[in-house]
Amino acid sequence: MTKVCSQPQRTCLGCRQVKDQDQLVRFVRSPDGEILTDLKGRLPGRGAYLCNSRSCIETAVSRKQFDRTFRQPCQPITVDQLADGIAKELLAHMASLLGMARKSAQFVSGGNAVQDALTRRKPLAVVVLARDISPQIGEKVRRKAEVQKVVTTKLFDKIELGRILGRAQRSVVGLPDGKLAEAFLSDLLRYQDISGES
Repeated sequence: MTKVCSQPQRTCLGCRQVKDQDQLVRFVRSPDGEILTDLKGRLPGRGAYLCNSRSCIETAVSRKQFDRTFRQPCQPITVDQLADGIAKELLAHMASLLGMARKSAQFVSGGNAVQDALTRRKPLAVVVLARDISPQIGEKVRRKAEVQKVVTTKLFDKIELGRILGRAQRSVVGLPDGKLAEAFLSDLLRYQDISGES
């Protein structure tokens, strides 16, 4: 008989719901009392957990839940600072996933190449447009992706996107269906929830 490994569960400081640990965002307290976002769960020390939701963050901040959980005073922090910290960590993780796609050659970049890929039988799973892409190219790619029901998003600028992919400036990149794209889309949904961006 095989054992089923159950995911550790934690309680959200805001809504008090018990959820699988990987559905929550972990925070730790630094030695000087600063609240640090620990998206990957690698920082040492006792953890505090929140849903990826502004309302849960607001509740935790207003009720001083971090002080209670860590059993000592924490540096004052605002809802916006916490939400920005989560968004920044998610962006960094999405950038690292794009970097992994580069190393494993699981990406398509450039306006024409991405548009070509969108016409194939097995289209892309997600298309990332640079925030400063030209409106004409961006709209062309977006419309083609919409027809294929492929998720599009605007992240990074052309220089950042190029740096992540180890190339010159890039205005558009596509990820084919697979585990990398799934992980990217999961982060993207969490990022959109916490940042309010679409």
